[in-house]
Amino acid sequence: MKKSCFLNYIDDIEKDTTSERFLSKYKEILANLENNPEIEKDLKIYIALSNKIRFLIFKLIEIHPMCTCALAKIFGKNDATITHHLKKLDNAGLISGKKQGYYTIYYSNKALIDQLASY
Repeated sequence: MKKSCFLNYIDDIEKDTTSERFLSKYKEILANLENNPEIEKDLKIYIALSNKIRFLIFKLIEIHPMCTCALAKIFGKNDATITHHLKKLDNAGLISGKKQGYYTIYYSNKALIDQLASY
């Protein structure tokens, strides 16, 4: 029985992805990625945004700068919970806070957002 074109295509892919040339090329790429200091920075960003509340906080701050108390009221959470999430976003470089009197107003990091959009 003759194989279909699709099955021949799958066989070709499987042969290519198991060839020594293919494997050594991608092992080299992996080694370069693992030794790249930018990976740790990127990882912090993705981890920070992987939490739904943090992602939503980030999106709101991206639309309009806000203080902890406003975010706490919007989300129906206490200030300590919001502060925890803000700290994670700040540590990842996604937001920064500026003291204005008694309050700290959080702003999104436009440069980092533009960099993320280029991925």
